[in-house]
Amino acid sequence: MKRKMTKIPFYLALLSFLTTTPALAGTDNVFGSWTSLTLQGDFGFLSPEGKDFRWMIIDQARTRDDKDLNPARFPGDNGFSPRFSENLLWVQGGYNLTEHSSIWLGYTHDWIKQLNGGHFQESRPYQDFLWVKPFGDLTVMSRSRLEQRVAITNTGPSGDDVGVRIRQFVMLKHPVPQVEKLSVYVGDEVLAYLNENQFGVEGFSENRAFGGFTYQLTQHVGLMLGYMGQFINNDGSDDLFTHNVQFDINYKF
Repeated sequence: MKRKMTKIPFYLALLSFLTTTPALAGTDNVFGSWTSLTLQGDFGFLSPEGKDFRWMIIDQARTRDDKDLNPARFPGDNGFSPRFSENLLWVQGGYNLTEHSSIWLGYTHDWIKQLNGGHFQESRPYQDFLWVKPFGDLTVMSRSRLEQRVAITNTGPSGDDVGVRIRQFVMLKHPVPQVEKLSVYVGDEVLAYLNENQFGVEGFSENRAFGGFTYQLTQHVGLMLGYMGQFINNDGSDDLFTHNVQFDINYKF
């Protein structure tokens, strides 16, 4: 039991390092929230082989309190004023290659409301390789994603521009000792563009460090509450670091 207990402080220390390192001088800090609903299942009801074919749908709403980045739009407002900034809908299907690995094809539709009052939408097809493996009580998840960002309205980046981005995600999850159904998680995701585009700088563009707790409410329903520190590398202006509360309801069919 003592050995299990020593792992959790290590994860929390790692999270602290990952989330504070990017917040350096010349970086704007804002606060927000990412709230989502996740539905997932497989096609085992069609045939026994159908269990290897999986699906997932996620809807996520994001808010940001970024009035300090453009105070002219918030005259005399010195309080906490989060605004709706983005809504993303993911739809994806996957196939289990082995017990621990799978491949996925997906599509994201993104509605974005900008700080200056404008808005635009994005289309993001993507391809994933997912690897999940337990090591005793510790579960390791790795996801490699290649996605293509395409603006589909003329109020944002040019509709002819495509940003090709690679994303590497790693997460560690461990049960909380003596607390049934509760687990602690910590992880990081690095994002980089493979080409010149109007969405972000070529090369390293973003880092997301996160951590928190999950609770399996029932056999089908799970809850997640945590923190996401998002560092954005901006070209020609101050970098941005957003501190987000994350909350997710997950339902497995």
